[in-house]
Amino acid sequence: MLRLIAFALVPLALAAGVAAAGGGPAPGIAAGWDGAVDLSGTTRYVAIPSDRTTAIAAVRTSDGRVLRYATIRGTFGVPVVAFDGTTEGLSRDGKTLVLATYAGASDQTTRFAVLRATPLRLKKTVTLNGTWSYDALSRDGRTLYAIQYVGTGPNPRYDVRAVSLVTGKPIGGAIVDKRNPDEEMNGAPWARAFSADGVWAYTLYVKPRGTAFVHALDTARRRAFCVDLPWRSSTQALSSVRLSLADDGRSLVLSKARSGRLALVDTRTFEVKALAKP
Repeated sequence: MLRLIAFALVPLALAAGVAAAGGGPAPGIAAGWDGAVDLSGTTRYVAIPSDRTTAIAAVRTSDGRVLRYATIRGTFGVPVVAFDGTTEGLSRDGKTLVLATYAGASDQTTRFAVLRATPLRLKKTVTLNGTWSYDALSRDGRTLYAIQYVGTGPNPRYDVRAVSLVTGKPIGGAIVDKRNPDEEMNGAPWARAFSADGVWAYTLYVKPRGTAFVHALDTARRRAFCVDLPWRSSTQALSSVRLSLADDGRSLVLSKARSGRLALVDTRTFEVKALAKP
C-alpha cells in the first residue's frame, strides 16, 4: 500500500503545476514539478512537501516509475538556483541530494536536508542562523555553497559562503573576487551553466539599474570571480539571456533565442568579448 501511495503522489504534484516559490530574496524551491535530474538523465528526484513532512521520490525518467522514496520531517524542496527555473541539489557523482527550506526574507533560520541518494535516506539536517539559499554543490557532495543574505528589502546584499556538509558549519568567511574584495554583490540570478567537469558554476546576475555580471564560482577551490558585462539595458531584456559553454569549455557563451550570441567570456582569463546588445 505504501508503494502505491508514493507512486501516486508524484504525478499528482507534477500535474498540479506546483512550481518554484517566489517573492523572496532567492528564486525559491521546487515542490513537485520537474525536480532535479541526475547527470545521466535517467533519474529525477522530486520533493513533495506538506505541512510537517516532505516526501521525496526518485523517478525513472523513461517511464515515470518510482524507484525509491522516503519521507522526512520538515518542509523542503528542490533548490531553484536561477529565475529561469534551473534546479540543482544533486552532487555530480549522484550520491548526495540536498534539499532546502524556502529562504523567506524574515526567516531566523534556514535548513538544508542532506540525503543519501541510494538508498534514499536522510543523512543529516544542516541548520544555519539567518536567511540563506542554495547556490551550488561540490562534485563530491561534501561542500555546499550557499548565499547568505545580510540585508533586507527587494534587492538585499549577500555573501557567498562555503558550508561543510560533514560538520554542518560554514567554512571561513565570504568568498569574494580577490581582484575587487570590497565590491558588494547584489542583483538577481537569472541563468546558470556548469563546466563539463562540474567544478565551475557560472551564474548570470541582473542588477536593478540595468547592468549585469557573471559570477564564476570554483566549487573545488572555494574561490570566485565577478565578470562585469559591458551592457546597460532593461531588466526584461537582460533576464532572457542564457548561458552555455563552447570551445571545449574555454568560452562561456551569453545568448538569446532570437538574437544569437551576445558575448563570449574567456573562462581562463575572464575577458569579455561583446558581440551585440541584449
